[in-house]
Amino acid sequence: MKNLYKILGAVFVAYSLVAGMLIPLGTGIINVSPRVAKGGEPLALKIKAYNANFLQDKENYEARIRLNPNKAICANKVIVENDQELTLHFDLPLGKLPIQTLTEDGKKSSFPLLEISGTNNGYSSLESAIYIKDSLVDNENQNQNFCKIAPFTEVSESKMTFPFLNILEETIRNLFYHVPMWFAMMLLLLISAIYSILYLAIPENEHYDVQATSFATVGVLFGVVGIATGALWAKHTWGAYWSFDVKQNTSAVALLIYLAYFVLRSSFDDLDKRARVAAIYNIFAFAALIPLLYVVPRMVDSLHPGMGGNPAFSKLDLDNTMRMVFYPAVLGWMMLGIWMSNLGGRIERLMRIKLELEE
Repeated sequence: MKNLYKILGAVFVAYSLVAGMLIPLGTGIINVSPRVAKGGEPLALKIKAYNANFLQDKENYEARIRLNPNKAICANKVIVENDQELTLHFDLPLGKLPIQTLTEDGKKSSFPLLEISGTNNGYSSLESAIYIKDSLVDNENQNQNFCKIAPFTEVSESKMTFPFLNILEETIRNLFYHVPMWFAMMLLLLISAIYSILYLAIPENEHYDVQATSFATVGVLFGVVGIATGALWAKHTWGAYWSFDVKQNTSAVALLIYLAYFVLRSSFDDLDKRARVAAIYNIFAFAALIPLLYVVPRMVDSLHPGMGGNPAFSKLDLDNTMRMVFYPAVLGWMMLGIWMSNLGGRIERLMRIKLELEE
């Protein structure tokens, strides 16, 4: 039973690495042409998709341009060109179209929203897919071109895929490696702070100081990996490895504070004094970690999901399939981090015993 968490940690991490890379993405719309149309005119919209198999759904495709939550223009003809391309034919209504441009809270809406659905490929959408100019001629019967908003056909439950998001694309898999690093880091640094508190309460037990240092070391290592994987993700989605986003800046400051912890330890020769001062610093470092990572970024606008009103872990970017990989990855890296920290503590204690014997 003592080694159970080590076995589970290794299994969960291996599973997340394999499943996270091998499970395919669902169908997604990557390009539409033209991007501008005019009301009252027919529209032939060419769709290019990713990881699609349109030929399987040749006779079963539905498509619509949703103007707002209640009104949409449905395609009167869907032509399958090949596995990755469709041509959708619409008759656009005359007059001023009821396109919602802002949400209720004043933010940019996703409309006009292009939606397509097939029996095998399931549902795909593209926000602000096309700009529709209002026609100069009004039409009293324009509502005849609108169709009812009805649920589309859902993808077969036997097909396991990750959701396709236009900005993230294949990099959505980084969720299994970037985010668990931060979760594991927070747990390890919390345990480190608890050991520091225990040492201050029982200073004669140097085991607590050794464990505090070891957990802080592995925690900072995970934080550095989290920063690195985040920079790779930022390059793909934001266009630069480091854009000085508030979340990036506060994360870097938090890690620098913890790096100073190790510098502080190395500045003392006396082991008891080093342990006491480092324990106090470690507690304050963890106290600073919470506002830097979770309070300050939420007070201002940020590109990072979950900050400044930018949602994270929505039903689109963390569906049930991703949860099957994400949560084992979080647990696996936490368990692996604890294992690594305990190994580091044992090595440090053995080194101290060796030094005592040599003296």
